[in-house]
Amino acid sequence: MPIALRWSVLSLLTLLGLAGLVQLPLVPPLASRTGAETERVLADLATQEAEQDTRERARQLLSRFLGAEITRYFWGGFSPYLDVLGLETPEDIQASVSEGPDAVQLLLVPMQQRERYLARVEVKEAVPRGLACRGEGPPGRFSWRGDQLQCPPGWQELSLPGPLRRSQD
Repeated sequence: MPIALRWSVLSLLTLLGLAGLVQLPLVPPLASRTGAETERVLADLATQEAEQDTRERARQLLSRFLGAEITRYFWGGFSPYLDVLGLETPEDIQASVSEGPDAVQLLLVPMQQRERYLARVEVKEAVPRGLACRGEGPPGRFSWRGDQLQCPPGWQELSLPGPLRRSQD
């Protein structure tokens, strides 16, 4: 094992020495490069990181919303007020709750991205079922497949942390 490690280090140093002899340009790390292409790549990476951060915060909020509304249903009915459920939305996300006789849903619209997040709890045969989805544009209607609530057409199920996890995102 030590001999193989020595040979690999020696080979790496030899390759670096050859690159220096023939003057092959070694590319610096992305963050230290300059130019429009690099700035675009760095901006894209920053946007992706912000989207993932927003998605994670939305997952946490939707998971808590679903759990709270299911619990609230068993205590007498749904609540259209997030503060009653002990939930607070981040400043950069607009939240709206809509309630019906057998369903309640939460729509989260981040201010800086196109993706939206939606959670719904619906009662079927006196059993509340919850689901969280993500998608773009206005959401359509939820549907049922057997006893499972399904996301609106064009939307994807959002995997949730904790006990409400149902599928992978």
